[in-house]
Amino acid sequence: MSESLISRNVNIAGRRTSFRLEPEMWSALEHICSQEQTDIHTLCTWINSYKPRANRTSAIRAFIVSYLRSVIECFTDQIDYHQDCLCDEAGMSPKLCYVLSR
Repeated sequence: MSESLISRNVNIAGRRTSFRLEPEMWSALEHICSQEQTDIHTLCTWINSYKPRANRTSAIRAFIVSYLRSVIECFTDQIDYHQDCLCDEAGMSPKLCYVLSR
């Protein structure tokens, strides 16, 4: 993971604001927008409305984690060890192995 934060402008309910997130968080947010067929401004407005927090950046990070957790939970039965995977020897669960290998 990269340690640097990237600042971007986002419109929330028509008001311009900026967030500083890790590149991986921006990438996850863009991926979620693509999957949900929406744009980053609309998604951030929804997050702000439905998951209000004092710190909007924290609300966005929490949403990303919640969204990705729900997706992983939906596909738990489909996640299995790969034949060449050493995670079984390490005592790692299939879900953790899947997430770490991505």
